[in-house]
Amino acid sequence: MESDMTQKSPDEKIMKPYLRKLMREHRALNRMIDTTKAFGASAQVKAMKRVRLRLKDKIAALQRHYYGRGLTG
Repeated sequence: MESDMTQKSPDEKIMKPYLRKLMREHRALNRMIDTTKAFGASAQVKAMKRVRLRLKDKIAALQRHYYGRGLTG
């Protein structure tokens, strides 16, 4: 049985999988950006980079809130 100090809150139990999902989306966008760059579609790359930056900011904010640190990995 876990002590009260080490037990995770319901919010934290939900956030961990959500953060992993956001990080997977961020990595997928990185791959899409690299692929799209090869085709020279600069307008699409710019749009994807904006989405990627918003994801990164969201990930970092959630990590700071729940874990006291920014984006890792």
